[in-house]
Amino acid sequence: MRFRLLAVALLTLLAGGCVGVPQGGRVLSGNAGGTEQPVDDPFVGIIPVGPARDWSPIAIVEGFRTASSSFDGPNGDHQVARSYLACVSCWRPGVASIVYSRLDPPSYEQDGPNRATVTLQGTQLGQIGADGQYIADARDFKQVFHLRQDAQRQWRITDLPSELLLSRDDVTRAFRTLDLYFFAPDSQMLVPNPVFIPLVSRSWLPTQLVKQLIGGPTTWLKSALVRSAFPAGTRLRGLRINGGVATVDLTRQARAGDLNTMSIQLMWTLRQLREVQRMELRIDGKPVDVPGVSGALQSTRDWAAYNPNGGGEPQPAYVRLADGRLGRLDAARASAVPTKVQAGHPAISYDDRQVASLNDAADTVTVTDLIGGAVRTTLRANAKDGRFTPPSWDSRGNVWVVESTKTGSQLWVIEGGTRSVAVDGWALAQYPVKALRIARDGTRAAVIVKVDGRWQVQLGRVDRAPSGGLQAEGFISISSELQSAIDLAWSTTDHLAVVGMTQGNPSPSLFDVPVSGAPISPMIGPGGEITTITASPGSPLLVTQRISGDKTLNVCRLSVQYDEWKCFNGTSNPAYPG
Repeated sequence: MRFRLLAVALLTLLAGGCVGVPQGGRVLSGNAGGTEQPVDDPFVGIIPVGPARDWSPIAIVEGFRTASSSFDGPNGDHQVARSYLACVSCWRPGVASIVYSRLDPPSYEQDGPNRATVTLQGTQLGQIGADGQYIADARDFKQVFHLRQDAQRQWRITDLPSELLLSRDDVTRAFRTLDLYFFAPDSQMLVPNPVFIPLVSRSWLPTQLVKQLIGGPTTWLKSALVRSAFPAGTRLRGLRINGGVATVDLTRQARAGDLNTMSIQLMWTLRQLREVQRMELRIDGKPVDVPGVSGALQSTRDWAAYNPNGGGEPQPAYVRLADGRLGRLDAARASAVPTKVQAGHPAISYDDRQVASLNDAADTVTVTDLIGGAVRTTLRANAKDGRFTPPSWDSRGNVWVVESTKTGSQLWVIEGGTRSVAVDGWALAQYPVKALRIARDGTRAAVIVKVDGRWQVQLGRVDRAPSGGLQAEGFISISSELQSAIDLAWSTTDHLAVVGMTQGNPSPSLFDVPVSGAPISPMIGPGGEITTITASPGSPLLVTQRISGDKTLNVCRLSVQYDEWKCFNGTSNPAYPG
C-alpha cells in the first residue's frame, strides 16, 4: 500500500509537465539579493490521493501526510487530506507547519481491537506560524496520531497535531514567499514583512496577498510598531488583474484612511507579481482619485520616492587603504579621501557626510566629518576587554554598534552621530556579538551572535520600550542551514549577503540569505579567504580577500556586467553608505 501511494504521488508530479523540485537555493554568480523563489514559476503541485480500502494505520498516516502537503480544494483547505479523518470538518490547520529535514520510519502501537497510535519523529529545520512568519529552529520533534476503525472497518484519524508536517521540498513546492509592506514607526520608509503564502492556484495568490496586507503585519513585526494605512474593518471586496492592471476594490471602511499611503502599500506589495504593472483603487465598487496620481491608474513610478531599497542607484564604495586612511574606490583604483581619520572598519552615513570607524584595538568608535576629518564624537568601551563591532548607520543619521566581551554584550546608539546612548532593552546582553547591521528602515537589526557555541545569524526588531527608550528584541534565527557566520551585510531590504559555513563545508563561503527563511543560495566568490563583506541595493558586492599563505588583504568587487571579480591590492574593509 505504501509503495502504491508514493508511486501515485510521484507519477502525478511527473505527469504535470513538472520541473524537478529544488533541493535548496540556487548558485548565484555573486550578485546577491535576488528573489528567493520566482513567484511566477509554473504552478507545480502533487495531486493528492485519498485513502484506499483496507489501508493499515501506518499507510493512513503516511497518506495523510503526503496529501496534506497539497493545498487542494477551492480555498486551499486540504480537501483530500481531510478524507483520512474520522471528522472531515474538524481540522483546519491553515499554514502553521513544522518544516523537517529528516523523518524517521513511523512507529505503531495497537491500543485495542479497533484503535491504534502512530508516531512520527524526526529533525525539524523550523516552523511556519499561522500568520506565515518563518522561524528557524533546528530540533527534534514528535507528532502523535490516534486512529480508530469506522463502521466499515476502515482506519481513520481521530486525533492529530494542529500543524502540518512538511519537508523542505514540500514547502518549496507548495508556498511562495512574498513581502507585505508597512511603514516604519516614525518615517515614510517601507518595511518588508516576508510571509509564506500557500500556492492554492496561480490566480488565488494575488487575492491572498492583498488580504494578508490589509490584515496587518505578522505578530513578530507588529511588535516593532510598524504602521498600516488601512482603517480597522477594511476588507477586500474583489481583485481583478487584466492587461497588467490590478483593480483593487476595498470595502467602505477604507474611506476613512489615507488614499496615498494605502496605495503605496498596495502598489509595492502587488508589484512582486509579474502580471501587475499598474493599479486602480476602488472603494465600495467606485473608482477613487488618489492625490498626486495623474489619471485613474497608478504604478510604482508614482511612488518611486518610497522604494524600500532607496533609489536603487549604484552607491559610492569606500575602503581602508594600506596606510590606514579612508579611500574611495572607482572603476580602476582606490584613492585617498581628503580626511585625517584612520578608517578601521569604516561606515559611511547615507548622506555621505560622516564616517564612523574603529581604532585598531576595536575599543573606540570615532565619528568624524567625511571631508576634513573634524571629530564629532568618540565612544570608548566601558567593559574590560570590550571590543566594538563595525559600526552601522540607519537612514535617520544614527550610528549603531555593539560592545562585546567573551561573556556578553551591550548595544549603543550614537544619535545624530554625536550623542552616545546605551540601549537598555538589549535582548542579547548575555551573548557575545560579532556583527550588527541595521536595516535602512531602522526597524530591523541583523546580527551574528554566539549561541550554544556557534555564531548564528539572527534578525531582531528595533523599537521603543514602554519607558520611551530604545530597545532591540525579538531576535529570531532565519536559517538552519548556516552553521556559523563571519560577516554579513544588507544586500536588499529583505536579503543578507553572508560570509559563513554550512554543515559539511567548514570553509567560509558567500551566501545570499533571505530574511524570510527561504533557502539560502551559495554565491561564487573571488577565491581565497573572505573576511568581510558589504553590499547595497543596485551596487556590486564587495569583499575583503586574504590569499592563503599571504597576509596581504585585497578588496574584491564583483563586475555585475561580466560576472567577474576585480581585486585591488593593499585595500581592506570595504563600505557602502549605511
